[in-house]
Amino acid sequence: MPSCPVSFKIVDQNIIRIVASLVSALGILFIFNPNLIILALLLYDFFVRVLGHEKISPLYNLAKLLSKLFGVKKDKIDAGPKEFALKIGFLFALLCVVAFLFNQIFTAVLIMTILTVCALLEALFNYCIGCKIYILLRRFR
Repeated sequence: MPSCPVSFKIVDQNIIRIVASLVSALGILFIFNPNLIILALLLYDFFVRVLGHEKISPLYNLAKLLSKLFGVKKDKIDAGPKEFALKIGFLFALLCVVAFLFNQIFTAVLIMTILTVCALLEALFNYCIGCKIYILLRRFR
């Protein structure tokens, strides 16, 4: 039976969904106004979170603040699927930056659109594309 990755590390699912909302907002902003500042912010944020340094992640810190301000209850889950999806998000952000730097704006916008759709699915419906990709990858091993 296929399953999601398990790390035995616990995270707050609602914080992750708020971060996904912020990624979505930045993604939409980039789609309508492609610029390197948005890409740099997203790439930096994904990079520090992939390395496990959430404390210096602007989006993670903003999500924690918003969660506290709005009194969002914690919803603890295993971090495995979210960490896998985070790595895919980092890869997409990196590819987007590379495309942008090579003046492939259409490609960068297309990559950002895919990333934004995935982030919106997580933010709005708690649907993790990363988990689905992980299951597909396990089938091909």
